[in-house]
Amino acid sequence: MTLLSFSDKPASRHQVHLRHDGVTVDDARLAVRAGGAGEFIAMVDGRCERLLAVTRGDATYVQLRGRAWRVDRIDPGRARAASGAAAGGSSQAPMPGVVVSLHASPGQAVHQGDALLVIESMKLQMTIGAASDGVVAEMPFAVGQTFQRGAVLVRVAASGEPVARAAQAAEATEGSAA
Repeated sequence: MTLLSFSDKPASRHQVHLRHDGVTVDDARLAVRAGGAGEFIAMVDGRCERLLAVTRGDATYVQLRGRAWRVDRIDPGRARAASGAAAGGSSQAPMPGVVVSLHASPGQAVHQGDALLVIESMKLQMTIGAASDGVVAEMPFAVGQTFQRGAVLVRVAASGEPVARAAQAAEATEGSAA
């Protein structure tokens, strides 16, 4: 069995299980058969749909119904370790690109799913969202700046981390001064 994952909106990840007898996305089982090179036919919502898959380096991109997703292979050992990890963390660039807009700044408290920034890669814009509640600890790129694959685009500190506690204390001080 191969385990993959993709996101269709900020802070929303789906798991894909590839088995010899079919494909399961989250809990939905799909009938899929190979077409031509990089082409597959999938039964989605009762309709046959053409799905395209392209692999570039270690990244795979899938296109269906005019939308594209990056699909990442999950190492089962790392997935188990990550499930026990603390909230917070960093978002890394899935491919080279440019920052289109910023929706947060260092020191700002954010909630899971909040839009933090928008990037553009391969003419596709993606919104990077907060994976958990916390405080923005680092946003190293400004609008218009380019970045390479793997670059840290934003780091969110979990509520218990020192940078988050300092930002929360500063917010409390500002609130009491008003």
